[in-house]
Amino acid sequence: MYYNILYCSIILFIFIFSNTNGISFTENYGKSDNLQDAKCSIEAIEQANKDQLHSILREVINMTYFRLFKVNLHQKCTLFSDNKEQKVVDDTPSCLLAEPYVPSTSFCSVEDPNKSLLESFFQQNVNQIDRTISTPEVDTISRSDDCEREDYWVDICADIPTNAPEYINLQRNPERWTGYNGSHIWSAVYAQNCFTRGGLENMCYEERVLYRLLSGMHASVNIHIALASKPPIKGKRNEWEPDPKRFMENYGSHPDRLKNLHFAYAVLLRALGKAAPYLYNYSFSIGDKEEDEKTTKLVQRLLDSNILSTCELAFSGFDERLMFSDGKSPSTSVTLKKEFKGVFRNISKLLDCVTCQKCRLHGKLALLGLGTALKILLLPEQLLTTSLNREELVALFNTLEKFSHAIYSVDHLSRLYWSEHKLQQENLEKLEKLEKLEKLEKLEKLEKLEKLEKLEKLEKLEK
Repeated sequence: MYYNILYCSIILFIFIFSNTNGISFTENYGKSDNLQDAKCSIEAIEQANKDQLHSILREVINMTYFRLFKVNLHQKCTLFSDNKEQKVVDDTPSCLLAEPYVPSTSFCSVEDPNKSLLESFFQQNVNQIDRTISTPEVDTISRSDDCEREDYWVDICADIPTNAPEYINLQRNPERWTGYNGSHIWSAVYAQNCFTRGGLENMCYEERVLYRLLSGMHASVNIHIALASKPPIKGKRNEWEPDPKRFMENYGSHPDRLKNLHFAYAVLLRALGKAAPYLYNYSFSIGDKEEDEKTTKLVQRLLDSNILSTCELAFSGFDERLMFSDGKSPSTSVTLKKEFKGVFRNISKLLDCVTCQKCRLHGKLALLGLGTALKILLLPEQLLTTSLNREELVALFNTLEKFSHAIYSVDHLSRLYWSEHKLQQENLEKLEKLEKLEKLEKLEKLEKLEKLEKLEKLEKLEK
């Protein structure tokens, strides 16, 4: 009976999760083909990421300047009338954040910043992290409807305020599973914030770009959750472990979502390349000479990657000049600009309705990174030096790393899934053999029983 139940369970597992048409992500991307709305292939992006970018970005975000981030996590949700807390549906302990932190409520809680670190590095440099654009200037720009102004895009990130009183240490608050269900937020992002109500094929170029950026962000979130989806449990596992099944459920039959992740990464790289002359000699200072020099050299090494043969196509894959142009009438262009910025800012407000604090943190970080990239791409180059603040740069580099690591992890999660899948098949074969052995044992017992009956008959005849 036990073997029959286990056998049926494995059959059901294989039936459900093999319904991916045997997808191998290293084969099913159409890697050599150009990405839609971009001038480079997935293969070029992945090669650049693997050869250079991923390792450098991992080093960059580990530097103190880039791991400390200010963002307002306490703004009220104004877009949902019923903003109920999503409950964590797991009975595992909620005390598994970095030591020596004592947990407060759940995996959704954001750990307090390391105050001693902040005091030592930032006490004498407080003015360096103030907004470059003052509040009155932002308000003035916001009131203007003149889409032809050079600084029209300066306030695209205005609804992701970074006026928090304290920094958050991003390294102590990694993006991973929290138990929070944010499906209603993503539904609102996709369904309520669009220029038209048609499908992807009916979208104009600008709408398609924004949709693919958001879809890429969504993919990055899901991949990071899949990478750290099973929390430590005493006596079972000591570290966070991945859930390749979750990954396959999201992407086994949706490689288009992963293509959008690559597209979004290409847009971020193009923004980094455009801002390179400004960033190359930017002061990433925290007041520690040795670390400041190391941070600067790492950033310069990253910026120099765009001239390498393996990275050149990735950095030039997106052409922002196609946006709000391509023969569009002036009135159409003005309408598109207003809608584009309005949609982005509305999505920014949606993040205030995320009731998981850690999810809100990473959502705002990624969206601010995308908004900063769009600001860089859509503003004239001469305005970049006065239009970017510290938190936007921190968000840009961290979002680059998020997308880079998500892309880097696709093959890893895919291999894990197929390895488990192979193990399930091997177990199935073992069960089939066990069933055959059981049948043989039954046959042997029947044969013995028949022999015993014959022997008993002979003994009766002899008597």
